[in-house]
Amino acid sequence: MIYAKPWVRTQQAGPKQAKAVLPDAAARIIKNAKKPVIIIGARIQDLNGALLERVIRLANARNIPIVATAHSGKFLSERGFKNYVEMGVVEITNVAADEEWKGIDGAGKPDLVIVLGAHLDLMNATFQTLKNFTEIASLSISRYFMVNATYSFPNIDDEIWLRYLDELCER
Repeated sequence: MIYAKPWVRTQQAGPKQAKAVLPDAAARIIKNAKKPVIIIGARIQDLNGALLERVIRLANARNIPIVATAHSGKFLSERGFKNYVEMGVVEITNVAADEEWKGIDGAGKPDLVIVLGAHLDLMNATFQTLKNFTEIASLSISRYFMVNATYSFPNIDDEIWLRYLDELCER
């Protein structure tokens, strides 16, 4: 088992805290999900577009729809990616917590929310809402350990992070 500390020291999750996972475990979590969805944010263009390239590879490999928040939908359409909807990060978080919501495609709520490329405070708020008000599992594939997610990559540097994302796309 991997031990990871929160990236922001004041983020303490209480009795229910994220499990730190490596790419092989993250791949199994995604594979076992019946209806995963990926949420990307304003920071998806970080590292010269390397994150966007990998999230598109992951979405295509597993046929996972993307919820593009902030201005990230523009980058998906520029790359010819079609399996996405645009929605605010607060909006998608709130509708995911709504018991009557039917999902982004109208065929049911997601059972796994994967988040990448959003600002840390928004990711933490999203994970906290999902943890406390829904039964939806969450996976942070950010380079920072997100204590309120169900599962999260540990704190890692950019080089290792890109390697982890490559491994995740290949599995």
